[in-house]
Amino acid sequence: MNTNKSKPEVTYKEKQLIFSMLNKISLFGGLTAGELECLIPMLTTASFKKGEAVFTQGESPNNIFIIQSGEIKIVKQQDDIEIELIRFKEGNLFGETELIGIFKYIASAIALTDVKLLVFSKSALYSLHSKNMKLFSKIILNVARESCRRTAKTDEYWLDEMVKLRKFHKK
Repeated sequence: MNTNKSKPEVTYKEKQLIFSMLNKISLFGGLTAGELECLIPMLTTASFKKGEAVFTQGESPNNIFIIQSGEIKIVKQQDDIEIELIRFKEGNLFGETELIGIFKYIASAIALTDVKLLVFSKSALYSLHSKNMKLFSKIILNVARESCRRTAKTDEYWLDEMVKLRKFHKK
C-alpha cells in the first residue's frame, strides 16, 4: 500500500477538517475532543487511483481506512466471479473489523474513483494500549459495536431475501 508516511505538518485548517470528520465516525464515538486531538497525529494519508486495490483478498490486515474523498467498493472473488459486497464513500471507514480479528481479508477494497484516505495503522492502534488504555478501550469497544451493527444489517438483508424466496416458492 502506498501510504504517505512522511506527511508534512498538518495545517490548522486541515486539522479542523480531520477533527470534524472523525467526530462523525462511529469508531470515534464517545471520544472527547482531547482524545480526538491525540489521534490526529497518529493518522497517515494514502491516495489511490481509480481501479487500484487498497488491499487484496487474502492479505493480512494492517490498517483502518477513513475515506476523505472518493468511493471504494469491497469485492469478493469466488470461483472466477467477482461479487460486490458493499460500497463506501466519503466519511465512511472500513477495515476495522479485520484489524482486530485474526483473519486475513476475506475481500478486496478497490477504488471506484480517485480516493484519498486517512489511515490508522494497527501499530498506532496497539501503541495506545500502553500509552492510553482508556482511549484504546473506547476504540476497541466502538469497533465491536460497528461490527455488531454491520452483522445485524447483513442478517436483516438475508432474512428479507429468505422471506422473498419463500413467498416466491409458495406461488
